[in-house]
Amino acid sequence: MSPNPRLSVLLLLLAGAALLLPGCQTVTSAGRSVASLFHRPAPPPPPPPSAAELTATGLDALRRRDWTAALAALMPAAKQGDKRAQVALGSMYFTGLGVERDFADAAHWLTPAAGQGDPVAQYLLGRISDLGGTGVLQDRAAAAHWYELAAGQGHAQAQYQLGLLYLDGSGVTEDPAVAMSWFQRAAASGNAAAMTAIGMDYAEGRSVAPDDRLAIDWFRRGAAGGDPDAMRRLGEAYYQGQGVPQSRTLAREWLQRAAAAGNEQAAQRLAMPELPE
Repeated sequence: MSPNPRLSVLLLLLAGAALLLPGCQTVTSAGRSVASLFHRPAPPPPPPPSAAELTATGLDALRRRDWTAALAALMPAAKQGDKRAQVALGSMYFTGLGVERDFADAAHWLTPAAGQGDPVAQYLLGRISDLGGTGVLQDRAAAAHWYELAAGQGHAQAQYQLGLLYLDGSGVTEDPAVAMSWFQRAAASGNAAAMTAIGMDYAEGRSVAPDDRLAIDWFRRGAAGGDPDAMRRLGEAYYQGQGVPQSRTLAREWLQRAAAAGNEQAAQRLAMPELPE
């Protein structure tokens, strides 16, 4: 009997399907399908920025004076406990840069950083306690505590402010000698206001023997460092002839420099009739 051509074609197709079936089963058993080769899953999203990365972004924004971007980056970093972010955020609230000035908010962010030993945070907490205001009571004893912690780490401005407290007996026992020692440490770090304070000690003899020559020397150092009060005191010294030859011309020049630097006392002194042009 002659073979049926249609049957032969059907058998051939069935045989081909049988050959393909094991391969398809193998792919299916591996958990994949032919469609998966063309529809791959989307890659996972990148991880969120770390606290250190946020802080770096925030500090860069501060340098660019982009307060909004700085706040957006520093706030989450500070909440995650990044010390640098806490100090930067606290400084913003202390100064009112990019936010409404608020000492309570500043203290909120500075306190954990100060607890970790950051001298800038400690100094700023001292200033907040020293000045008081916007939700924080003035507390000179607390100010002395924070200043001393920062001063012990070499923070020159904290050393100067601590010297002022000892000089006046505010929050601590009055002790001009201790004040002088803190002024000297601050001056050694280049603090111009401390240099002026040392000059005043020699002018008034509070913890050392009075010495007009040394007073003038320290006033000159303070003035060279840009302290307006040192400039004013040099002007007064030239007007009085105290420690220097008397000179109305030099007195006026130093008072003018002090007034230009923002010293109101010098401006008032220049307006007095005994110092005409």
